Amino acid sequence: MRHKPPEPPTTQRRFATIWGELDYVCKKIRYWLYARKQRARAERYLQRLAVILHELPENDIAIIRAEGLALFHELKGELGEAITHREREIHLTERLHKEAQSHDNSTKSYMLQGRGTIDLQERRAILDALRKEETERQRTRPLKKNRRVLVANSDGHGGV
Repeated sequence: MRHKPPEPPTTQRRFATIWGELDYVCKKIRYWLYARKQRARAERYLQRLAVILHELPENDIAIIRAEGLALFHELKGELGEAITHREREIHLTERLHKEAQSHDNSTKSYMLQGRGTIDLQERRAILDALRKEETERQRTRPLKKNRRVLVANSDGHGGV
């Protein structure tokens, strides 16, 4: 049996709110970055994501804002910031899960659309991968710096 690749999110051109547009752009980036592993295609949405994030009204408890910021910083290569925002997204999602427990099943199902248990597990896996990549970067950074010092000091005049 062949495994069918996931379908990309349906293309949209109009949005009722800026929050809907943010959700759409995040879905597109997630699809290209994680499902298809094509970073260059995900990066095509970076400028649009930056504009949307800048235009959003203040709301520190918006899960989608935390996800958008995490994706933005990940695509920019700013892993420390991406980790911080991904942790915030997971924390807010866990809070939502706790709040949803006090509601009936249909309300709970509505509240957790796109933020269910499987989605939360995926976000935790992304966070683990980001942490691993950041650790690897920190481990290799001193080596690169030491190589530059050695090259700079080996000017051919007897210096080491």
